[in-house]
Amino acid sequence: MASDESELNIKEEYQLWRKNCKYMYEYVSETALTWPSLTVQWLPTCTVDEVVNAKLLLGTHTSGNDQEYLKLAATKLPIAEETAAQTEDVPKTKVSSIIKIAKKYEVDSEINRARYMPQDADVVAALLNSGKVDLFNLSSGSKYSTFDTGMESSYCLSWNPQQQGHLLSSGAENKLSIRDINKESAVLGETSSHGDIVNDVSWHAFDANVFASATEDDKMMLFDARTPTQAVSSYHSVGSSGLNTLAFSPFSHNLVALGGSNSNINLVDLRTNKLLHTMMGHGDAITCMDFSPHLDGVLASGSQDRRVFIWDLSRIGEEQAQEDAEDGSPEIFMMHAGHTGAINDLSWCPFADWTLATVADDNIVHLWQVSKSLTEGELKVGEDVVLE
Repeated sequence: MASDESELNIKEEYQLWRKNCKYMYEYVSETALTWPSLTVQWLPTCTVDEVVNAKLLLGTHTSGNDQEYLKLAATKLPIAEETAAQTEDVPKTKVSSIIKIAKKYEVDSEINRARYMPQDADVVAALLNSGKVDLFNLSSGSKYSTFDTGMESSYCLSWNPQQQGHLLSSGAENKLSIRDINKESAVLGETSSHGDIVNDVSWHAFDANVFASATEDDKMMLFDARTPTQAVSSYHSVGSSGLNTLAFSPFSHNLVALGGSNSNINLVDLRTNKLLHTMMGHGDAITCMDFSPHLDGVLASGSQDRRVFIWDLSRIGEEQAQEDAEDGSPEIFMMHAGHTGAINDLSWCPFADWTLATVADDNIVHLWQVSKSLTEGELKVGEDVVLE
């Protein structure tokens, strides 16, 4: 009976979300996949004619019931008003942002993460559930290399934004490897200094030698790639029930966000390894997280509670009226509540402000852009985030 009631509540929440879409989004599209995807990422380039032609990376998660694929998806987005104003000869066209699969690449097991290399978006690494990493070249349409991390069911994959070809991935449970995909002796360094399973890794946004890991024993560990055998520092996120994901700010050298199984997000100052602030609002474990590449202090997070939150860090500490406080903390800017399953991954669009792609266990891909009525209201986004 409880399960039936839960399903009914989810359906009612979804219908309420559909009713309010016109107030929250410039556009939102839903595409049903045959199988859920555990990964999503916009490719960084697009073409513009009457519409914006964009592409995304997706995977499949069939649990062995069908052939697994890395998928290259195509979609059409409406031209932004400011772009249309600069191209008066291009008529503004109404478009459907439903995605279509343009290309499929066979893989041996489900894809946990797929990410393009920042310096060459034709090069894509796909981390398989088997522990293997397949490397694809999208321009030639083929897989050209593979290596084994030695660890199954890992989600740890990160390209170095400063050093071309340097890929960080997980090895045996508490082990990480740095590889140069352009060299025959690929392993540049390894570390086994973790005390528990590594759930996520990321290179620093500015420093080519710095990377961090998030672990099941509530630790964020910071490493120098030149001497990776031991962490240079660590932060213990007490009470997180396991750190699932981390994100470095692309604007502040010293800001990192940590997402825990306890549903909270901790903001940490790397200079002191001290907690700056804890953001609360999700109702279940944080599964994915990323800062906006366009606006300082804007963070998106996904959770097993089926929600994606957008946070505005410049609002932290603001006073609230009683009726506003009942809706959540002041830094919660928006809640995307259109998915009916746990959020698996999210991606900010690199060429369109306030635009995201999200995938969930409900087999649905959402492409959505936040309404200008929200972003151009009283929003303080863009103000510097001060670390005190």
